[in-house]
Amino acid sequence: MSSFRLQGLEVARGDRGRTRLPVADLAGGYNLSVPLHVVHGAKDGPTLLVVGVVHGEEIFAVDAIRLALAKIDATRLAGTIMAVPVANPPAFAAQTRNMPLDMLDLNRQFPGSSNGWLSERIAATISPLIDRSDCLIHIDGGSLERVIHYVFVKSDGSPNDETERLSRAFGLKLLYRGAHSQGSITSYAAGRGIPAVLAEIGGSTLYADPRYLQRAAGGVINVMRALHMLDEAPEVTGGQLLLTKRTLVRVPVGGILHPAVGLEAIDRELAADTLLGTVIDPYTLEEVGAIRTPYPRSVLLQMRVLPSAVQPGDYAFIIADLASAEPQ
Repeated sequence: MSSFRLQGLEVARGDRGRTRLPVADLAGGYNLSVPLHVVHGAKDGPTLLVVGVVHGEEIFAVDAIRLALAKIDATRLAGTIMAVPVANPPAFAAQTRNMPLDMLDLNRQFPGSSNGWLSERIAATISPLIDRSDCLIHIDGGSLERVIHYVFVKSDGSPNDETERLSRAFGLKLLYRGAHSQGSITSYAAGRGIPAVLAEIGGSTLYADPRYLQRAAGGVINVMRALHMLDEAPEVTGGQLLLTKRTLVRVPVGGILHPAVGLEAIDRELAADTLLGTVIDPYTLEEVGAIRTPYPRSVLLQMRVLPSAVQPGDYAFIIADLASAEPQ
């Protein structure tokens, strides 16, 4: 295995490097670029791409990637890690889900176009990194008000499915099997025959408990073990549940949403009709709405954990049916 080379960046075996991949010159007179960090192992092995902040408010991924890279000894690594901690710099700066300059969702633009909208151009800058990878990890999810904590398995459950194997290796207890979204970064990888792990973890008060950041970084490391990039056996998470039925519960009416559950509800079974939150009218000061669990055995994949002003139709909770878990 020779040195890693890309657009003027050269990283010797057993070393690290970083660069910025140019996207476009903007009207403000500055260049938009995407950061790329590379850890090039001393030994031959696969190439892993780790991507965060495809949506601008999902900043938890930055620290998860930073912590994971800090744990890696390039001299003992087999293969190469490429990491893009901030895929969508304009959305990150604005703390918005979508790109503020064209209002598009970057995670619906892959593989992109070098002559298209700005979001398409970012996707076109990142897609060649996917093309030269053997596995993709997309760390997604979470915001100031919302916490998310599961792995979205984008596979059909066929025998010897590499995406499911690596998704389980990320180590979270709850997984959900679902279809790809057209234009997403993981759908592009799948179309190229590259297994992709969609780790939905982060947001809000998860930052207050260092165990969750360690869990996210540890998930990246364990996928590396499963890819034989590290000379260690992957850790096995007992009691994992792969769920196949979930519902997105939206805010019923505008006002202030007061959650009735917190981080203690992560990975915990909730009975039917458990109160998850109430909506208060800030003008009349009356309770005008309530959100409750819909299934006899419910579990939260995403939740709001802080009081916040909400509009009708805003995301509130993603709730899975524990009865839909696939047999072990």
